[in-house]
Amino acid sequence: MAPRPSRRLLRRGLSPTMLRVVSAIFLLQLVSSALVIVFLRGQMLDVVRLDRQRQVIDVRDDLLAAYYDGGREELAEFITARRGSAADPAVFIALIGKGTPVLSNLVRVPAIPLAARPQPVVVRRGPDQPPSEGLALVGQLPDGERLVVGVVSLTEHRIDVAFAATAELTIAVAVLMALLSAAVVGFVISRRTHQIAETAAELASGNFGARVPIEGTGDGFNHLRQQMNLMAERIGELVSQLGAVSGALAHDLRSPVTRLSAALDLALARVEESRALEALQAARADADALRAMLETALEISMIEGGAVEDRRCPLDLAAVAEDLVELYDPLAEQSDVRLETRLEPVTAAADRELVSRALANLIDNALKYGGDTVVVSTRHRLDADGESWAEIAVEDNGPGIAPADRARVVERFVRLDDARTRPGGGLGLAMVAAVARLHGGHFVLGDPVEGGPSGGKGLVATLRLPV
Repeated sequence: MAPRPSRRLLRRGLSPTMLRVVSAIFLLQLVSSALVIVFLRGQMLDVVRLDRQRQVIDVRDDLLAAYYDGGREELAEFITARRGSAADPAVFIALIGKGTPVLSNLVRVPAIPLAARPQPVVVRRGPDQPPSEGLALVGQLPDGERLVVGVVSLTEHRIDVAFAATAELTIAVAVLMALLSAAVVGFVISRRTHQIAETAAELASGNFGARVPIEGTGDGFNHLRQQMNLMAERIGELVSQLGAVSGALAHDLRSPVTRLSAALDLALARVEESRALEALQAARADADALRAMLETALEISMIEGGAVEDRRCPLDLAAVAEDLVELYDPLAEQSDVRLETRLEPVTAAADRELVSRALANLIDNALKYGGDTVVVSTRHRLDADGESWAEIAVEDNGPGIAPADRARVVERFVRLDDARTRPGGGLGLAMVAAVARLHGGHFVLGDPVEGGPSGGKGLVATLRLPV
Protein backbone atom coordinates (compact mmCIF):
# COMPACT_ATOMS: atom_id res chain seq x y z
CA MET A 1 0.00 0.00 0.00
CA ALA A 2 1.44 3.39 -0.98
CA PRO A 3 1.93 6.01 1.76
CA ARG A 4 -0.71 8.71 1.99
CA PRO A 5 0.05 12.10 0.36
CA SER A 6 -0.12 13.81 3.75
CA ARG A 7 2.52 11.45 5.16
CA ARG A 8 4.69 11.95 2.07
CA LEU A 9 4.43 15.75 2.45
CA LEU A 10 5.27 15.45 6.14
CA ARG A 11 8.40 13.37 5.40
CA ARG A 12 9.46 15.86 2.77
CA GLY A 13 8.88 18.75 5.18
CA LEU A 14 11.00 16.96 7.78
CA SER A 15 13.93 16.35 5.45
CA PRO A 16 17.34 17.45 6.84
CA THR A 17 17.71 20.27 4.31
CA MET A 18 14.26 21.67 5.02
CA LEU A 19 14.79 21.37 8.76
CA ARG A 20 17.99 23.41 8.41
CA VAL A 21 16.14 26.07 6.39
CA VAL A 22 13.29 26.22 8.90
CA SER A 23 15.74 26.36 11.81
CA ALA A 24 17.68 29.21 10.20
CA ILE A 25 14.49 31.20 9.57
CA PHE A 26 13.27 30.47 13.09
CA LEU A 27 16.52 31.61 14.73
CA LEU A 28 16.66 34.72 12.55
CA GLN A 29 13.14 35.75 13.46
CA LEU A 30 13.68 34.92 17.12
CA VAL A 31 16.83 37.04 17.26
CA SER A 32 15.03 39.84 15.40
CA SER A 33 12.16 39.74 17.90
CA ALA A 34 14.59 39.82 20.83
CA LEU A 35 16.43 42.80 19.34
CA VAL A 36 13.13 44.65 18.82
CA ILE A 37 12.14 44.01 22.44
CA VAL A 38 15.52 45.19 23.74
CA PHE A 39 15.40 48.27 21.49
CA LEU A 40 11.86 49.10 22.63
CA ARG A 41 12.85 48.81 26.28
CA GLY A 42 15.88 51.04 25.71
CA GLN A 43 13.81 53.67 23.93
CA MET A 44 11.24 53.72 26.72
CA LEU A 45 13.94 54.03 29.35
CA ASP A 46 15.58 56.87 27.41
CA VAL A 47 12.27 58.74 27.30
CA VAL A 48 11.77 58.24 31.03
CA ARG A 49 15.33 59.39 31.80
CA LEU A 50 14.89 62.55 29.77
CA ASP A 51 11.64 63.22 31.58
CA ARG A 52 13.36 62.70 34.92
CA GLN A 53 16.18 65.03 33.96
CA ARG A 54 13.70 67.72 33.01
CA GLN A 55 11.87 67.13 36.29
CA VAL A 56 15.12 67.55 38.28
CA ILE A 57 15.93 70.78 36.43
CA ASP A 58 12.38 72.12 36.92
CA VAL A 59 12.51 71.44 40.68
CA ARG A 60 15.97 73.04 40.86
CA ASP A 61 14.63 76.16 39.07
CA ASP A 62 11.68 76.43 41.47
CA LEU A 63 14.03 76.19 44.46
CA LEU A 64 16.36 78.83 43.04
CA ALA A 65 13.39 81.13 42.46
CA ALA A 66 12.41 80.73 46.13
CA TYR A 67 16.02 81.39 47.16
CA TYR A 68 16.30 84.60 45.15
CA ASP A 69 12.91 85.76 46.42
CA GLY A 70 13.51 85.31 50.15
CA GLY A 71 17.02 84.01 50.72
CA ARG A 72 17.99 80.91 52.62
CA GLU A 73 15.04 81.11 55.00
CA GLU A 74 12.53 81.12 52.15
CA LEU A 75 14.37 78.25 50.46
CA ALA A 76 14.48 76.19 53.67
CA GLU A 77 10.80 76.81 54.33
CA PHE A 78 9.99 75.81 50.69
CA ILE A 79 11.88 72.56 51.18
CA THR A 80 10.50 71.59 54.58
CA ALA A 81 6.93 72.50 53.62
CA ARG A 82 7.30 70.63 50.35
CA ARG A 83 5.53 73.23 48.34
CA GLY A 84 5.05 73.18 44.59
CA SER A 85 7.21 70.76 42.67
CA ALA A 86 8.95 69.72 45.87
CA ALA A 87 5.76 67.98 46.99
CA ASP A 88 6.39 65.05 44.62
CA PRO A 89 7.22 62.02 46.85
CA ALA A 90 9.81 60.85 44.30
CA VAL A 91 11.77 64.12 44.70
CA PHE A 92 14.54 64.39 47.29
CA ILE A 93 16.27 67.68 48.26
CA ALA A 94 19.20 68.64 50.46
CA LEU A 95 20.55 72.09 51.42
CA ILE A 96 23.96 71.79 53.05
CA GLY A 97 26.70 74.22 53.91
CA LYS A 98 26.89 76.92 56.62
CA GLY A 99 23.79 76.23 58.64
CA THR A 100 21.86 73.20 59.71
CA PRO A 101 21.31 70.83 56.76
CA VAL A 102 17.78 70.85 55.39
CA LEU A 103 16.67 67.46 54.02
CA SER A 104 13.52 66.32 52.26
CA ASN A 105 12.85 62.62 51.54
CA LEU A 106 16.47 61.94 52.36
CA VAL A 107 18.30 60.37 55.32
CA ARG A 108 21.85 61.15 54.29
CA VAL A 109 23.30 63.35 51.59
CA PRO A 110 25.25 61.22 49.05
CA ALA A 111 28.63 62.33 47.78
CA ILE A 112 27.81 63.96 44.45
CA PRO A 113 30.23 66.19 42.51
CA LEU A 114 29.19 69.50 40.98
CA ALA A 115 27.92 69.00 37.45
CA ALA A 116 25.86 70.78 34.83
CA ARG A 117 23.62 67.76 34.19
CA PRO A 118 21.88 65.31 36.55
CA GLN A 119 24.06 62.33 37.51
CA PRO A 120 23.10 58.77 38.53
CA VAL A 121 23.13 58.31 42.30
CA VAL A 122 22.08 55.83 45.00
CA VAL A 123 20.24 57.35 47.97
CA ARG A 124 18.41 56.19 51.09
CA ARG A 125 15.13 58.08 51.42
CA GLY A 126 14.09 56.78 54.83
CA PRO A 127 15.58 54.84 57.76
CA ASP A 128 13.46 51.77 56.96
CA GLN A 129 13.70 51.96 53.19
CA PRO A 130 16.27 50.22 50.97
CA PRO A 131 18.64 52.24 48.81
CA SER A 132 17.11 53.60 45.61
CA GLU A 133 18.62 54.57 42.32
CA GLY A 134 17.93 58.02 40.96
CA LEU A 135 19.24 61.16 39.26
CA ALA A 136 20.62 64.12 41.23
CA LEU A 137 21.95 67.56 40.36
CA VAL A 138 24.27 69.53 42.64
CA GLY A 139 24.51 73.29 42.40
CA GLN A 140 26.33 75.92 44.50
CA LEU A 141 24.42 78.93 45.80
CA PRO A 142 25.93 82.44 45.89
CA ASP A 143 26.44 82.18 49.67
CA GLY A 144 28.57 79.06 49.23
CA GLU A 145 26.00 76.45 50.25
CA ARG A 146 25.15 73.50 48.04
CA LEU A 147 21.70 72.58 46.80
CA VAL A 148 21.13 68.91 45.96
CA VAL A 149 18.02 68.15 43.93
CA GLY A 150 17.16 64.65 42.71
CA VAL A 151 14.43 62.21 41.85
CA VAL A 152 14.34 58.45 42.37
CA SER A 153 13.90 56.19 39.35
CA LEU A 154 10.58 54.64 40.27
CA THR A 155 9.30 54.65 36.72
CA GLU A 156 12.38 52.89 35.38
CA HIS A 157 11.99 50.26 38.06
CA ARG A 158 8.33 49.75 37.19
CA ILE A 159 9.26 49.39 33.51
CA ASP A 160 11.83 46.71 34.35
CA VAL A 161 9.29 44.90 36.53
CA ALA A 162 6.70 45.08 33.76
CA PHE A 163 9.18 43.76 31.17
CA ALA A 164 10.20 40.96 33.53
CA ALA A 165 6.58 40.07 34.23
CA THR A 166 5.69 39.92 30.53
CA ALA A 167 8.99 38.43 29.37
CA GLU A 168 7.74 34.83 29.45
CA LEU A 169 4.59 35.66 27.51
CA THR A 170 6.53 37.83 25.05
CA ILE A 171 9.12 35.13 24.46
CA ALA A 172 6.44 32.45 24.08
CA VAL A 173 4.52 34.53 21.53
CA ALA A 174 7.74 35.43 19.68
CA VAL A 175 8.83 31.76 19.60
CA LEU A 176 5.40 30.62 18.42
CA MET A 177 5.17 33.24 15.68
CA ALA A 178 8.76 32.65 14.56
CA LEU A 179 8.22 28.89 14.46
CA LEU A 180 4.91 29.24 12.63
CA SER A 181 6.27 31.63 10.02
CA ALA A 182 9.40 29.50 9.54
CA ALA A 183 7.25 26.39 9.09
CA VAL A 184 5.03 28.18 6.55
CA VAL A 185 8.03 29.44 4.57
CA GLY A 186 9.68 26.03 4.74
CA PHE A 187 6.49 24.31 3.57
CA VAL A 188 6.09 26.70 0.63
CA ILE A 189 9.72 26.21 -0.43
CA SER A 190 9.45 22.43 0.01
CA ARG A 191 6.20 22.23 -1.96
CA ARG A 192 7.61 24.22 -4.87
CA THR A 193 10.91 22.35 -5.03
CA HIS A 194 9.24 18.93 -4.78
CA GLN A 195 6.77 19.93 -7.49
CA ILE A 196 9.70 20.64 -9.79
CA ALA A 197 11.47 17.44 -8.65
CA GLU A 198 8.37 15.32 -9.38
CA THR A 199 8.20 16.75 -12.90
CA ALA A 200 11.90 15.98 -13.35
CA ALA A 201 11.20 12.41 -12.19
CA GLU A 202 8.42 12.12 -14.77
CA LEU A 203 10.81 13.30 -17.46
CA ALA A 204 13.45 10.82 -16.28
CA SER A 205 10.90 7.98 -16.54
CA GLY A 206 10.22 8.88 -20.18
CA ASN A 207 7.07 11.00 -19.83
CA PHE A 208 8.22 13.97 -21.88
CA GLY A 209 4.76 15.47 -21.86
CA ALA A 210 5.14 16.36 -18.17
CA ARG A 211 5.28 20.08 -17.44
CA VAL A 212 5.69 22.19 -14.32
CA PRO A 213 2.68 24.50 -13.71
CA ILE A 214 3.55 28.16 -14.30
CA GLU A 215 2.28 30.42 -11.50
CA GLY A 216 3.30 33.75 -13.02
CA THR A 217 4.78 35.07 -9.78
CA GLY A 218 7.92 36.34 -11.51
CA ASP A 219 10.21 34.94 -8.81
CA GLY A 220 13.15 32.57 -9.13
CA PHE A 221 10.93 29.50 -8.82
CA ASN A 222 8.79 30.66 -11.72
CA HIS A 223 11.92 31.24 -13.83
CA LEU A 224 13.11 27.74 -12.96
CA ARG A 225 9.71 26.32 -13.98
CA GLN A 226 9.89 28.05 -17.35
CA GLN A 227 13.40 26.78 -18.02
CA MET A 228 12.36 23.29 -16.92
CA ASN A 229 9.50 23.27 -19.39
CA LEU A 230 11.72 24.55 -22.19
CA MET A 231 14.21 21.78 -21.41
CA ALA A 232 11.41 19.19 -21.45
CA GLU A 233 10.23 20.41 -24.84
CA ARG A 234 13.75 20.20 -26.24
CA ILE A 235 14.28 16.71 -24.81
CA GLY A 236 10.94 15.61 -26.30
CA GLU A 237 12.04 16.86 -29.70
CA LEU A 238 15.37 15.04 -29.40
CA VAL A 239 13.67 11.82 -28.32
CA SER A 240 11.30 12.05 -31.27
CA GLN A 241 14.28 12.47 -33.56
CA LEU A 242 15.97 9.52 -31.83
CA GLY A 243 12.89 7.40 -32.43
CA ALA A 244 12.91 8.31 -36.09
CA VAL A 245 16.63 7.56 -36.40
CA SER A 246 16.21 4.29 -34.50
CA GLY A 247 13.40 3.20 -36.79
CA ALA A 248 15.45 4.00 -39.88
CA LEU A 249 18.49 2.28 -38.40
CA ALA A 250 16.46 -0.83 -37.56
CA HIS A 251 15.07 -0.97 -41.06
CA ASP A 252 18.46 -0.40 -42.70
CA LEU A 253 20.28 -2.97 -40.56
CA ARG A 254 17.64 -5.66 -40.44
CA SER A 255 17.50 -5.95 -44.18
CA PRO A 256 21.25 -6.72 -44.63
CA VAL A 257 21.20 -9.13 -41.69
CA THR A 258 18.11 -10.86 -43.08
CA ARG A 259 19.72 -11.14 -46.52
CA LEU A 260 22.87 -12.49 -44.88
CA SER A 261 20.86 -15.14 -43.04
CA ALA A 262 19.03 -16.07 -46.22
CA ALA A 263 22.32 -16.37 -48.11
CA LEU A 264 23.74 -18.61 -45.40
CA ASP A 265 20.63 -20.79 -45.44
CA LEU A 266 20.99 -21.15 -49.22
CA ALA A 267 24.66 -22.04 -48.85
CA LEU A 268 23.84 -24.61 -46.17
CA ALA A 269 21.34 -26.23 -48.50
CA ARG A 270 23.85 -26.50 -51.37
CA VAL A 271 27.13 -27.35 -49.58
CA GLU A 272 27.80 -30.94 -48.62
CA GLU A 273 31.42 -30.79 -47.42
CA SER A 274 31.40 -31.21 -43.62
CA ARG A 275 33.95 -28.54 -42.76
CA ALA A 276 32.22 -25.98 -44.96
CA LEU A 277 28.90 -26.87 -43.34
CA GLU A 278 30.36 -26.28 -39.87
CA ALA A 279 31.69 -22.89 -40.93
CA LEU A 280 28.36 -21.89 -42.47
CA GLN A 281 26.43 -23.03 -39.40
CA ALA A 282 28.72 -20.95 -37.17
CA ALA A 283 28.22 -17.94 -39.44
CA ARG A 284 24.43 -18.51 -39.33
CA ALA A 285 24.52 -18.60 -35.52
CA ASP A 286 26.53 -15.40 -35.46
CA ALA A 287 24.02 -13.73 -37.79
CA ASP A 288 21.18 -14.77 -35.49
CA ALA A 289 23.09 -13.42 -32.48
CA LEU A 290 23.75 -10.16 -34.33
CA ARG A 291 20.07 -9.77 -35.15
CA ALA A 292 19.11 -10.48 -31.53
CA MET A 293 21.66 -7.98 -30.23
CA LEU A 294 20.40 -5.37 -32.70
CA GLU A 295 16.79 -5.86 -31.68
CA THR A 296 17.65 -5.77 -27.98
CA ALA A 297 19.80 -2.63 -28.34
CA LEU A 298 17.05 -0.87 -30.26
CA GLU A 299 14.46 -1.94 -27.69
CA ILE A 300 16.64 -0.58 -24.85
CA SER A 301 17.00 2.72 -26.71
CA MET A 302 13.25 2.91 -27.17
CA ILE A 303 12.63 2.13 -23.50
CA GLU A 304 15.14 4.69 -22.27
CA GLY A 305 13.88 7.26 -24.77
CA GLY A 306 10.26 6.83 -23.68
CA ALA A 307 9.20 5.65 -27.14
CA VAL A 308 7.47 2.55 -25.72
CA GLU A 309 3.70 2.62 -25.42
CA ASP A 310 2.50 2.88 -21.83
CA ARG A 311 0.98 -0.53 -21.15
CA ARG A 312 1.21 -0.46 -17.38
CA CYS A 313 -1.59 -2.04 -15.40
CA PRO A 314 -1.93 -3.78 -12.00
CA LEU A 315 0.30 -6.83 -12.34
CA ASP A 316 0.68 -9.83 -10.02
CA LEU A 317 4.46 -10.20 -9.94
CA ALA A 318 4.28 -13.57 -8.18
CA ALA A 319 2.20 -14.99 -11.06
CA VAL A 320 4.67 -13.63 -13.62
CA ALA A 321 7.60 -15.15 -11.73
CA GLU A 322 5.83 -18.49 -11.39
CA ASP A 323 5.17 -18.64 -15.17
CA LEU A 324 8.79 -17.87 -16.06
CA VAL A 325 10.19 -20.36 -13.54
CA GLU A 326 7.96 -23.03 -15.07
CA LEU A 327 9.25 -22.04 -18.52
CA TYR A 328 12.93 -22.23 -17.47
CA ASP A 329 12.58 -25.34 -15.29
CA PRO A 330 13.49 -27.84 -18.08
CA LEU A 331 16.60 -25.82 -18.96
CA ALA A 332 17.57 -25.72 -15.27
CA GLU A 333 17.20 -29.53 -15.01
CA GLN A 334 19.31 -29.94 -18.13
CA SER A 335 22.01 -27.73 -16.55
CA ASP A 336 21.81 -29.57 -13.18
CA VAL A 337 20.63 -26.38 -11.46
CA ARG A 338 17.96 -26.40 -8.75
CA LEU A 339 15.47 -23.64 -9.62
CA GLU A 340 13.32 -22.68 -6.62
CA THR A 341 10.69 -20.05 -5.84
CA ARG A 342 9.81 -18.08 -2.71
CA LEU A 343 6.85 -16.02 -3.83
CA GLU A 344 4.77 -13.59 -1.82
CA PRO A 345 1.67 -12.02 -3.38
CA VAL A 346 2.59 -8.49 -4.47
CA THR A 347 1.03 -6.22 -7.10
CA ALA A 348 2.55 -3.25 -8.95
CA ALA A 349 1.55 -1.07 -11.89
CA ALA A 350 3.83 -2.53 -14.57
CA ASP A 351 4.13 -3.59 -18.20
CA ARG A 352 3.77 -7.36 -18.18
CA GLU A 353 5.81 -7.93 -21.35
CA LEU A 354 8.75 -5.77 -20.26
CA VAL A 355 8.81 -7.12 -16.71
CA SER A 356 8.68 -10.70 -18.07
CA ARG A 357 11.59 -10.03 -20.40
CA ALA A 358 13.60 -8.42 -17.61
CA LEU A 359 12.97 -11.37 -15.27
CA ALA A 360 13.80 -13.80 -18.07
CA ASN A 361 17.16 -12.06 -18.54
CA LEU A 362 17.90 -12.37 -14.82
CA ILE A 363 17.01 -16.07 -14.69
CA ASP A 364 18.99 -16.75 -17.87
CA ASN A 365 22.06 -14.99 -16.45
CA ALA A 366 21.75 -16.90 -13.17
CA LEU A 367 21.57 -20.23 -15.02
CA LYS A 368 24.60 -19.33 -17.15
CA TYR A 369 26.90 -17.74 -14.60
CA GLY A 370 25.50 -18.80 -11.21
CA GLY A 371 26.04 -21.96 -9.20
CA ASP A 372 23.84 -24.99 -8.73
CA THR A 373 21.00 -23.15 -6.93
CA VAL A 374 18.83 -20.30 -8.24
CA VAL A 375 15.99 -18.86 -6.17
CA VAL A 376 13.34 -16.51 -7.60
CA SER A 377 11.40 -14.54 -4.99
CA THR A 378 8.83 -11.74 -4.81
CA ARG A 379 8.11 -9.58 -1.81
CA HIS A 380 6.71 -6.27 -0.62
CA ARG A 381 9.09 -3.92 1.20
CA LEU A 382 9.07 -0.48 2.85
CA ASP A 383 12.28 1.51 2.67
CA ALA A 384 13.69 3.85 5.34
CA ASP A 385 11.58 6.75 4.01
CA GLY A 386 8.39 4.73 4.22
CA GLU A 387 8.09 4.31 0.44
CA SER A 388 6.40 1.09 -0.68
CA TRP A 389 8.12 -1.17 -3.24
CA ALA A 390 7.41 -4.46 -5.00
CA GLU A 391 10.54 -6.54 -5.52
CA ILE A 392 11.45 -9.45 -7.78
CA ALA A 393 14.79 -10.98 -6.79
CA VAL A 394 16.89 -13.69 -8.43
CA GLU A 395 19.53 -15.16 -6.11
CA ASP A 396 22.25 -17.65 -7.00
CA ASN A 397 25.21 -19.23 -5.21
CA GLY A 398 27.73 -18.72 -8.00
CA PRO A 399 30.93 -16.66 -7.99
CA GLY A 400 28.96 -13.41 -7.97
CA ILE A 401 30.10 -10.02 -9.22
CA ALA A 402 32.67 -7.90 -7.41
CA PRO A 403 31.15 -4.72 -5.86
CA ALA A 404 33.51 -2.59 -7.96
CA ASP A 405 32.06 -4.09 -11.19
CA ARG A 406 28.35 -3.94 -10.33
CA ALA A 407 27.76 -0.40 -11.55
CA ARG A 408 29.56 -1.20 -14.82
CA VAL A 409 27.84 -4.45 -15.77
CA VAL A 410 24.43 -2.76 -16.16
CA GLU A 411 25.80 -0.65 -19.02
CA ARG A 412 25.24 -1.73 -22.60
CA PHE A 413 27.75 -4.09 -24.26
CA VAL A 414 29.76 -4.51 -21.04
CA ARG A 415 30.90 -8.07 -20.34
CA LEU A 416 33.25 -9.20 -17.62
CA ASP A 417 36.32 -11.23 -18.52
CA ASP A 418 34.90 -14.54 -17.30
CA ALA A 419 31.77 -14.10 -19.47
CA ARG A 420 33.46 -13.36 -22.78
CA THR A 421 33.82 -17.07 -23.65
CA ARG A 422 30.05 -17.62 -23.44
CA PRO A 423 27.26 -16.51 -25.83
CA GLY A 424 25.76 -13.09 -25.23
CA GLY A 425 26.07 -9.44 -26.11
CA GLY A 426 26.28 -7.74 -22.74
CA LEU A 427 22.74 -6.33 -23.00
CA GLY A 428 20.73 -8.46 -20.57
CA LEU A 429 21.35 -6.46 -17.40
CA ALA A 430 21.18 -3.17 -19.33
CA MET A 431 17.70 -4.21 -20.45
CA VAL A 432 16.65 -4.88 -16.84
CA ALA A 433 18.00 -1.49 -15.71
CA ALA A 434 16.11 0.27 -18.54
CA VAL A 435 12.85 -1.46 -17.55
CA ALA A 436 13.37 -0.43 -13.93
CA ARG A 437 13.93 3.22 -14.89
CA LEU A 438 10.88 3.22 -17.18
CA HIS A 439 8.71 2.15 -14.23
CA GLY A 440 10.29 4.65 -11.84
CA GLY A 441 12.07 1.89 -9.95
CA HIS A 442 15.59 0.59 -9.39
CA PHE A 443 17.75 -2.36 -10.39
CA VAL A 444 20.12 -3.41 -7.61
CA LEU A 445 22.91 -5.99 -7.52
CA GLY A 446 23.80 -7.08 -3.99
CA ASP A 447 25.18 -9.81 -1.77
CA PRO A 448 23.00 -12.64 -0.41
CA VAL A 449 22.17 -12.59 3.28
CA GLU A 450 23.79 -15.07 5.63
CA GLY A 451 21.65 -18.12 6.20
CA GLY A 452 19.81 -17.69 2.90
CA PRO A 453 19.28 -20.33 0.20
CA SER A 454 22.65 -19.53 -1.40
CA GLY A 455 24.55 -19.89 1.86
CA GLY A 456 25.62 -16.24 1.95
CA LYS A 457 27.61 -16.35 -1.32
CA GLY A 458 26.79 -15.52 -4.90
CA LEU A 459 24.65 -12.63 -6.18
CA VAL A 460 21.18 -11.19 -5.65
CA ALA A 461 19.72 -9.25 -8.61
CA THR A 462 16.65 -7.26 -7.52
CA LEU A 463 14.15 -5.47 -9.74
CA ARG A 464 12.37 -2.93 -7.51
CA LEU A 465 9.12 -1.33 -8.75
CA PRO A 466 7.01 1.31 -6.98
CA VAL A 467 3.67 0.17 -5.62
